[in-house]
This record gives sequence, structure tokens and C-alpha cells, in this order.
Amino acid sequence: MTLHSSASPAIDYDDDQGPPTAPTVDPDDMVFHELCAATDIGTDKGKPFTIDGNHLAVFRHEDGFYACDNRCPHMGYPLSEGSVRDGVLICHWHHWEFDLKTGGCFLTNGDDVASFPIETRDGMLFVGIPKGAKQAARQRLVDRGKRALEQGLKDRSSFLIAKAVTALRESGATAQEIIQHGLFYGAHKTNDGWSSGVAILTLCANLWDDVDAKDHNLFLVHGLTQIANRTSGSSRRQRFPFPRAAVDPDLTTMKRWFRRYVDLRDRGAAERILLTLHDRGEPVSVLADFVFSAATDFYFTGDGHALDFANKMFEALKYVEGQGAHEILRPVVVDLVSRTRHEETSRWQDSVPALEEIIARIDDIWEANQQADAEQLDISAFAQILLGDDFVPILQQVEEKLRAGVNPLAICRAMTYAGAVRTVRFHLKNEGDWHDVANIYSYGHALYQAFQLAPSAELLRAVFHGAVFTTYLRWLNMPSARVPRAGQRLPGEESFDSAESMLQRLQEFADFQKVAEAEILVNQYLEEGHDITPLRHTLAHVMLREDAELHMFQILEAAFRHYELSDDPEEKRIHMLAATRYITAQKVMKNILWSTENAERLQRGELLSDREDED
Repeated sequence: MTLHSSASPAIDYDDDQGPPTAPTVDPDDMVFHELCAATDIGTDKGKPFTIDGNHLAVFRHEDGFYACDNRCPHMGYPLSEGSVRDGVLICHWHHWEFDLKTGGCFLTNGDDVASFPIETRDGMLFVGIPKGAKQAARQRLVDRGKRALEQGLKDRSSFLIAKAVTALRESGATAQEIIQHGLFYGAHKTNDGWSSGVAILTLCANLWDDVDAKDHNLFLVHGLTQIANRTSGSSRRQRFPFPRAAVDPDLTTMKRWFRRYVDLRDRGAAERILLTLHDRGEPVSVLADFVFSAATDFYFTGDGHALDFANKMFEALKYVEGQGAHEILRPVVVDLVSRTRHEETSRWQDSVPALEEIIARIDDIWEANQQADAEQLDISAFAQILLGDDFVPILQQVEEKLRAGVNPLAICRAMTYAGAVRTVRFHLKNEGDWHDVANIYSYGHALYQAFQLAPSAELLRAVFHGAVFTTYLRWLNMPSARVPRAGQRLPGEESFDSAESMLQRLQEFADFQKVAEAEILVNQYLEEGHDITPLRHTLAHVMLREDAELHMFQILEAAFRHYELSDDPEEKRIHMLAATRYITAQKVMKNILWSTENAERLQRGELLSDREDED
């Protein structure tokens, strides 16, 4: 899906702006509310009140009474639980300090806390609250959000990022604007390659409609937090396109140069060529041809991540809509020059002779494929061939199908399906190798996307690389996990009166990593023909409530997209079971979920101390 911009506030940051000053309040707009007897307030002790939706903390200090917003602007905890020393109000959680009289924060970059006038009438305390105080408090949170996003990214703070996302979305900033900012920051503020953070944020855009709206903020926080964790805050060295001349080098020459400099691991030279292509207005298909060719000059570069991340980079270009596109392009060169080239590893040595023979005739295979009449491929049957134990006859059959006119897209679909089968057959005893099955699954999907963008003979090599890697994973299915049978249901007397109750039970299974039970329940849900959309939302929610890593997002996208591509019920079933197995088997912390929930509570004006945890 493409997230379209709307006429909403732009995300703009000014490092010298500083915290906002409190607006002057017209006395005529002030409404005084009775609080309590003056004697009810102890010296230098806070007392909380909620007046007309406004949370207040009231203090007696020396001979006066003072009131302020009860939510610390740092993390939202109640200032009424703090202490006063020498006229300074101290929050007891992280010890932020404020002038009790004005609300001014002593921390250089800290936000001030709103203060309110108090009057004493016949021994009773009255607090003055502006008529628009609640809305003003919400606006302060929005203003903080704009600064908090930049600061949260620099500080690698998921809570600051969550506050920023919540405030920006409340103010009307579109998801696309937030994604654009995150992508540019993630690509610009690092010397590493195309990181998992920018990949997840791109996946966020791709999967936006597959996630329940209530989880959209959480999805954005995931991607931005991953970006923060993989950036240093300092910018990468500038690169520039070649100077303009009367005659530019032709594309054939530039492609040859680009591939040579990648081969030599010369990052700077390769970057300049990409920037020159962009500067000259070459279409994305041309840039993709350069990058995909360089990525497949070597065997399964970086366990397939070089091709996978390159595909994500081109998807990201759609969302930035030209803004900072030169920076989005640059990190992928790092992946091309620095990742493992598997022809250099011992694991791939047995396959090198067979692959070299095929690659020597790759142009002939491509020409035959393009000239032959189109031949249909049985996706499920060919996936079973790819799941064989010996790569030599498998490579031969791939070549035969291509020469017979089978669309490479169909073979990519079969490879992705084979990756789904490898995932559902992955035994939990092989816990340390989860990434391998995720890599072939996401690689097959990335290759399918790449062939739609820039098909070529060079890219065709990646099909043969993926076929070899699929055979190398056969040991991860020994022993093979039991795959739920078509029509299989949960054992015992457990029954469900609705699809909603089934999905609630699925979340409970995921909580306790009951992987087999979760798979059988999804199997049953599909068998009964329930709406697929709530199931997608539930699987996404199960993933997002954990501090999910990149492969979980990749698996979800591959499963959802290839479920849509297929008309075969069995193929569709296996893709959903693969997503279920992979996601429910992972157990990590929930820090991002808690940060986002807290930020959303603060945005609603709630106190974080007033809650009942369900756990």
C-alpha cells in the first residue's frame, strides 16, 4: 500500500528552538474551582486533584499554596508523590526538578510543567483553570512530540519515540510523513548499510492495511526504535554525483564500472555512480538493474540480505517521494561491498562447480526463456522439487523449466512456498537456526518483487542461488515438526462460539509459546472459512506486542502476500501456518509495547499511576 500525504502539519525540527513558553492567560478566561480546606494540605507535601479532566498537584510551601500539572513532562508520573526542597519540586522517579512557583524546569532541555493560580477564600482553597486548559495540555504534548522524535532517535529511547509518534499522529501528521522522516534519519545518520530499522519501517508502510488501526502507532514505534538502535546520530560522509558534462558515460559503461567497484569493495566509487544515475533522472528500474546485478555477481550475498535489503530500499523510495532519495540509495552499497560472498565459504564449496557451469550459460538460458511460449508451473509440485536433498538435479530442473518458458516469477513463488514449508517443518529443538529458514522465505519473496522491478539475466542467477540454499536447510527439518493436517482441530472438548473467541485463544497460546496449539487453532480457523482480515490483525498484534526483530516482520509480509497470490487452499494454509509458527515461537521482551501504551495513556491525559495491570 502507498500511504498518501495529506494537508497536515509538516514535521520540522529546530535544534535551537528550546521548550515552549507558557501562554499568557486572560483573567476573564479563568474559572476557579474549590479544592479543599487549606488545612488539608501538609507543608511541602503534595495532594492530587482531578478538576474537569485536569490532573493537578497542590502543595503548601512556606506561606503559600501552589498548583501544577500532576504529570511530570518527562515520563508522566505524578508530581504529587514528589517532594519540595527550597522551593524546588522534585519528581521522585527520575529526579527532574522544577521551580514550584512557575513550573520552570531546571534541566536544560526539559519541558516546563504547567502551573495554576490558587486563592484562599474563608479557609478554602480555589484553583484557577483556564477554560481551554485541557486542550492546552494536549497541545503541549503534541509540541513535545515534535522535539521528542528527534531526541528519542538520538537517545535510542523507545518511550520518547512512542510519545513523539502518539503526539504527532494526534496533531494530524500522517503516517507517511513519520515514515519519511524515519527513513531519511535511518539512512543518513549511519555509516552502516541498509539496517533492519529502515527495513522494518518500510515493512510498516507495506503492511499498514494488514495491521489493526489500534496497532498503527505501535508499528511505527517498532521501526523507529530499531532505527534509533542502529544509528549513531552523526551523519555519513557526503558523496556527490559526477560533474555534468556535454556527454555522460553511457549506461552500459557505468554498469560495468559499478559492478567492478563493488567487486573491489570500493564503496565510495560505487556510491558516486548510483548518485549520478539518480542525479541524471534515470528511472528506478535502471538503478535496480545496477544494484540487483551487483548483488547477484556473488553467491547468496549476506545470506540473501543484500538482495532482500536492496528490494526494501527500492520500496522505501516510493514512500519518500523524492525527498532525500539520494540518502536512501547510499546505504545499500555497504551491503553490496561488505557482506559475505558465499562462494568464498566452506559451506558452499560443493555447489560452486555446478553453479559456475550454469552461470556460464545464463545469457543463453535467459534468451531461451524470453523467446519460448509461456508455460504454466504447478507451484506446489515444484516447491516439493526444491525441497529435495540434492541440489544438482534440482538445478537441472530449474534450468529446464526456465528454458521451457516458465515465468521466473512462478519459480520465485515456488521457492517462497518451499521456504514456508521449511518454516512449518522447523523443529523447535533447532531453536538457534530460526534465521536460516526466515532468510530463504523472505529471499524468495524479495526475488519475486525484484523480478517485477528489473528482470534480467543477471538477476536470474539469484534463482539458482536460492535453490542451492533451500537444499542446505534440509537438516533443519530433521526431525521434521508435525504440520497440522487439513481439517485438524484442537483435541479435547475445547470449542468456540465465535471467530473472535478463537482469535482470543490464539493470543493466549502465543503468550505461553504453545506453538503447536496455535498452529492447529489457525488451521481450524481457516478450515471453518472465517474472515482472514481479523486473523491477519491478530498475528500482527502478537508480533508487535513483543520487541520483534526483523525476521518476524519479513515472515509476516511474505506469508500475507503469498497467501493473496495463491488460489490453492493448501498453499494458502501453509503460508499462514508458517507465519503462525515463526511468530508464536519467538519470546522476547515487551518494552516497546509498554512504552507505546504509556505514551498513548499520557496523550489521553491519564496518569500512569492510575492503572490496574492485567499481568
